[in-house]
Amino acid sequence: MVAPDFADEWALRLAIRDTAAMYVGVKEQTNRNDHPLITKINRAFGLPKNAYYCASGLAYCYKVNFKTKLPFNGAGSVASWFANRQRWVYRRGERGNQRTGRKPQLMDGVSLFSSHIEGLAQLRWDADADYIETIGFNTTAGTGRGGVYRVRRPMKDVKAIVNHITPYWELIHQAKGTP
Repeated sequence: MVAPDFADEWALRLAIRDTAAMYVGVKEQTNRNDHPLITKINRAFGLPKNAYYCASGLAYCYKVNFKTKLPFNGAGSVASWFANRQRWVYRRGERGNQRTGRKPQLMDGVSLFSSHIEGLAQLRWDADADYIETIGFNTTAGTGRGGVYRVRRPMKDVKAIVNHITPYWELIHQAKGTP
């Protein structure tokens, strides 16, 4: 296992955010998941070149910075991001919002709608906020054209938030024998 070259977990989270931010503004050529970047992302995970890329786009940003295998299977599947319930840090409950365990942090995976994921792009979590900021791949952000956008999402649209970064960071540092 190759350890990332970051001083701490926060630096890793910033690097993942910066990687995703580099792609903000990429737009599909004909609204059919077609752009050279989308092909590159999907091929990195063995997916068809024009496959949906909300999950694989975010996974690609993780992969570039983790420098090792992702801590979950099926990078192109939103369900795979949320398969391990122990990594959930937020879920919307019937009687309002419920946080579970750690607070959501920068670039945690945010489940929206029936099957869509984006990365939490705000620096600080506010449990009482009406909106959150995300970076989303394979979204229109209200523009009518698919691509990669920084988006302001209503909290009522958030189904769950998952943290794969902290467990990964802890595993890497246990293997290295550092705190």
